Amino acid sequence: MRRAFLTSSAAAPAFLPGLSRSQTLEKVDLLLDWKAAPTYAGFYIARDMGAFRKRGLEVRLVDTHGAASSAEMIGKGREFWIGSSSGAATAIGRAREQAVRSLAVYYRRTPSVVYSRVGDHIDAPRDLYGKKIGLVPGSVTVDEYRALLVANRLDRSRITEVEVDWSAKALLDKKVDALIDYEEITPAELMARGTKVTVMRLADFGVRLYSLNLVVNDEAWADPARRAIARKIVEALREGYGFVRDHQREAANTFKKLFPDIAPRYVDLSMVTVARQLGTLQIGLQTRVGWEDTLKLLTSLGLLARPVGAEEVAILD
Repeated sequence: MRRAFLTSSAAAPAFLPGLSRSQTLEKVDLLLDWKAAPTYAGFYIARDMGAFRKRGLEVRLVDTHGAASSAEMIGKGREFWIGSSSGAATAIGRAREQAVRSLAVYYRRTPSVVYSRVGDHIDAPRDLYGKKIGLVPGSVTVDEYRALLVANRLDRSRITEVEVDWSAKALLDKKVDALIDYEEITPAELMARGTKVTVMRLADFGVRLYSLNLVVNDEAWADPARRAIARKIVEALREGYGFVRDHQREAANTFKKLFPDIAPRYVDLSMVTVARQLGTLQIGLQTRVGWEDTLKLLTSLGLLARPVGAEEVAILD
């Protein structure tokens, strides 16, 4: 995923109603790979609805600078031992000997899209020929873009690649014809402001990678106490994201109350996309086949430093 510097949001209350003050909650820092956005609504709503607290946990949510950064920090296990990342970053990190594995997958389809101005008619991969696309250096979206080219047998030399930052300014100023981001982030922000954009979903054109997931440090997972905490977090997030999927309007209203500075119309639009990304299967479900497909695509792009198998990347029990 993406950007933002390390910040934290307010923690939940330290005591459950009805408990004696001697029964304090277990404090846990959950590292998120991006800033507060509807993508992570399941985390914030799980905390707001008391899903962590009723399992004896006091959770603090902390942002960081993208999925690769999150996987690396959790792999080191110093400040953080559990949090969110992306399937690609988890696998790439594991191949680089980072001590991190996936516990649950929330997005089983790549949420990234190529978005463009409506009048430029970029509706399919080959429409990129002769166009300028903006790429953010170091972002996993660059790898996803490469995957799009490979999956559709496109000649990279026929597309002009321009280095950009995470804003949509280059597109709005017509310095590029297209950008890449999660559908529910910048494209939804633009649509909420009335800007007409076209989105081309990478998952519809062969880029089928596991994405948003919950990862854990190997050493932490080997410790029975922290393993028990991790399982509780998985259960709590199943409630949080389940609420997002099944009650998206109420989830949007809750998120707006938690983050009143975020444009309400954007939250409404974005939450619809998040709910769709969660699918119809059990929240957090990850399978061997799903990981094998992800690893196969990453291998074809030469992104893995060494071969890794599904059970090395994910906890499939």
